[in-house]
Amino acid sequence: MGAQPMTRLNALVLVGALCVLAGLFSPWVTISTENSLTPIASSVGLEQIENASWAQFLLVAMLFFVLSGTLLRPLVMALLVILLSLGGACIALIVLKYARAQGLTGLAQYGFWLVLVGELLITMGVVGRLATMPSSDRVTQALQKYIPPMVVPPIIFLIWESVIDGLRVPMAFFPSISDILSVLLTSSAVLWKDSLHTFFQQMFFGYVLGALVGLGLAMMIALSPFLRRGFLPLATAFSSIPVVGLAPVLGRAFGIDWESKAVVAAIVTFFPIVINVVQGLTAVQSLQMDLMQSYAANRWEIFRKLRFPHALPYFFSALKITSIVSLISVIVAEFLIPGPPQGLGQRISLSARSGRYDITFAAIAFASVFGILFYSLMALLERVFAPWHSSSRTKKK
Repeated sequence: MGAQPMTRLNALVLVGALCVLAGLFSPWVTISTENSLTPIASSVGLEQIENASWAQFLLVAMLFFVLSGTLLRPLVMALLVILLSLGGACIALIVLKYARAQGLTGLAQYGFWLVLVGELLITMGVVGRLATMPSSDRVTQALQKYIPPMVVPPIIFLIWESVIDGLRVPMAFFPSISDILSVLLTSSAVLWKDSLHTFFQQMFFGYVLGALVGLGLAMMIALSPFLRRGFLPLATAFSSIPVVGLAPVLGRAFGIDWESKAVVAAIVTFFPIVINVVQGLTAVQSLQMDLMQSYAANRWEIFRKLRFPHALPYFFSALKITSIVSLISVIVAEFLIPGPPQGLGQRISLSARSGRYDITFAAIAFASVFGILFYSLMALLERVFAPWHSSSRTKKK
C-alpha cells in the first residue's frame, strides 16, 4: 500500500512509553484515614488496588504491541496503534473509577497521570508521524484526512474526565463527561422538547422571515440608486448594533413568549442578508454587462441571468453565518426575556442557577448539534443551487 517502514522510533512515542512504564510502578491514589488526633495519608499503587492486576498486565501487553507497531509498517499499523494507546488511557481512567468505587476517595497520584499522559503522547506521536508521511496513494491520503479530526475529540474528553475525576472537582464547579452523558441519556426527551421549541418555533421562524425580507429588500436596493445611497449606509450602521441588547425592549413590545425571540432572530438575519446580497448584485464585472447588452438583453434578463446567479454565493455565505449567529442570539434572548420555562436558553439559565452544570452542558450539546446540522443544511443548499461557485467544487487530485 505504499507505506515506508519507520527507521527510528518517534520521540513522542518513546517519551510516552517511558511515562507509561514509570506510571505502572508508581502511586496511583491517595488514601486518607483519620483517627481522633491526626489524619494519616498513604498512597496506593496499581498493584495494590483490589482486582486491578489485569489492568497492569493489559497495559504492559498493549505497550509492547504499540512499540512493535511503530517499528513495523506505520500505514498499516497506525490505526491499530492509535486505538491501543487510546484504549490504554481509557483503562487507566477505568481503574481510577474502580478505585473510587472501592472507597479510595483521595486524589489521583502521579502514577495515574504518568500513564494517562504517556498514552496520549503515544497517540499524538503516531498521528504526527502519519501526517508527515508521503501521501502518494489514496489510503494514506484518507488516513491523513480523517484520523486527526477523529482522534482529537477522544483526547479532549479523556483529559476532561481525568482532570475532573482525578482532582475530585465537585459537579457544582464543573461537570465531568460521564455526568453530562448521564443527563443526555436520562433527560434527552426534555432536552429534545426544549431544542424543538428554541429551534423551530423561535429561531427558524425568525431566520426564514429575516432572510426572505432581507432578500427582497436587497433586490430593491440593488435596482435603485436612490436606495443604494440612502438606505444601504443605514443598514450597514444598524448591523453593528448588538441586537441582543435590545432584547428587553423587544420583549416589552412583542411579549415574553416566542414572538420576541423570533423577532431577535429575524433582525440578526436581516442585515447581513441585505448587505451581502446587495454586494453580490452590484459587483458584476463590466465586461459581463457589456456582453449581455450586446445580446440585446433587457434589464430583467440581465438581472435573472447575470446579477442574481452572481449574488447567490453571497446570499448563501450570509445564510451560513447567520444560521449560527441567530441560534446564539435566540438562546441569549431567552436569558434576557424570561418567559415560560421552556427552551434551551431557559434550561441553561435555570440549571446554572441551581448548580446543575451537567444539565447546562447537556443543553449546550443539544444546541451545538442543532447549529451544526443547520449550518450543514445551508452548505448543502449552496452546493445544490450554486454548484458553479468555487466553494462548491471539490478539488480532484
